[in-house]
Amino acid sequence: MDYRLLSYLYYFNVAKDYFECHEYGEHLWLERGRPVVLKGLIQAAVTLYHLQRGNVRGGYAMWQRARGYLAEGRPVYEGIDVESLIADIDSVYAAVPRQWYGQRVSPDAVAELHLPTVYVRIVDESVRSRLPTYTPPALP
Repeated sequence: MDYRLLSYLYYFNVAKDYFECHEYGEHLWLERGRPVVLKGLIQAAVTLYHLQRGNVRGGYAMWQRARGYLAEGRPVYEGIDVESLIADIDSVYAAVPRQWYGQRVSPDAVAELHLPTVYVRIVDESVRSRLPTYTPPALP
């Protein structure tokens, strides 16, 4: 697996640093000719980043686009269970009050919702087992 995809998975699942996750994904996306599914993975991280920061409107709009891109990779893309990722992020937005979908709220208000934690489910056990101790290399 490319180190940038592995780093994306580390930042998504272990560090929960969706901004860094996006950075690694974007580098890989650009090099690989901008595959649509990879764009969806990047945007899935961005939607959670926006949501954490209280930008529900921006996060939800991003999710609507990302969801469509991810659908092209169903059910599995490069060892990533795309189907589960879509369902898990859908469940996060189902727990957000509908009236917030067009708003920006405080990050504390979002935290008080105790939203489900989203993990990218990885089909390959050898990749999954590496993540807890993985150290992402710096991007060029």
